[in-house]
Amino acid sequence: MPIIRAIFDGNVIKPVEPIKTKKKTEVRVIFPDEGGRMAPEVARKLLRGAGRGEGLTEKLLRSRAEDIRFERRYCR
Repeated sequence: MPIIRAIFDGNVIKPVEPIKTKKKTEVRVIFPDEGGRMAPEVARKLLRGAGRGEGLTEKLLRSRAEDIRFERRYCR
């Protein structure tokens, strides 16, 4: 799941980093507490289940297998 930083000006959310997709997609917006940064554990709880049904574990395992093949072929 890609994550980018953005600024909310009260009306519009404006990305401050490039968005690497052009297709129409659902997004989740999380506003951190006013008091500062959100603890990683809290952020994980908020995002839990967000990728359900997308086969993310399988995609991660395939991607890692491709990385290992690449490293064995080109990084010796």
